[in-house]
Amino acid sequence: MGRKILLGTIIGLFLMASKAHPRTLVTIESEKARLTLALLSRLVRLEKNFKDHLPLRVLVILPQTKTAFQDQNIVNEAVKDFFLENQEFQATFVKDPQEALTLLEKDDFDILYVAGPLPKLKQILEKAIAKKVLTISHLPELLEAGLALSLDLDRRKACIVVNKETWRKLGLEFPPEVIQKFCFISSKK
Repeated sequence: MGRKILLGTIIGLFLMASKAHPRTLVTIESEKARLTLALLSRLVRLEKNFKDHLPLRVLVILPQTKTAFQDQNIVNEAVKDFFLENQEFQATFVKDPQEALTLLEKDDFDILYVAGPLPKLKQILEKAIAKKVLTISHLPELLEAGLALSLDLDRRKACIVVNKETWRKLGLEFPPEVIQKFCFISSKK
């Protein structure tokens, strides 16, 4: 009897999941993106130059690629929903790396959020850093390319990972007790 109830419950869950709206789908990467964005909203309140400068202008790059490890469309929806629901940020969304470069050149942004791997990433990050734009992603592997900040959940103890060289160039000012929580790494040459 207990097995029948368990089997019925499992089948019911599968049927409900199959009828779920695409926006309700969740992946590990989309959850990492949500956690990173929640961290971002708390972190900017602590930075000396950002806390009195709300809403912050954010350039969000939503790449249109799919990999075996993540469905980029689900990640893009999670990122887009966060910025649309959060009044602290005024977001501009782009899909094309060239368009991102053009916008970085002509407009002033406070933050660049990269929602996934994309071509011309190093060039985009260099342009953003030259203009003192804080660069963030939920993908810590982008730190080696020059990204400033990410959240690493893969370590035994989750931490805020910061690219040491990029951080110096940006000149951000956080309280010492916040900086003590950062794990600093170097860029690969």
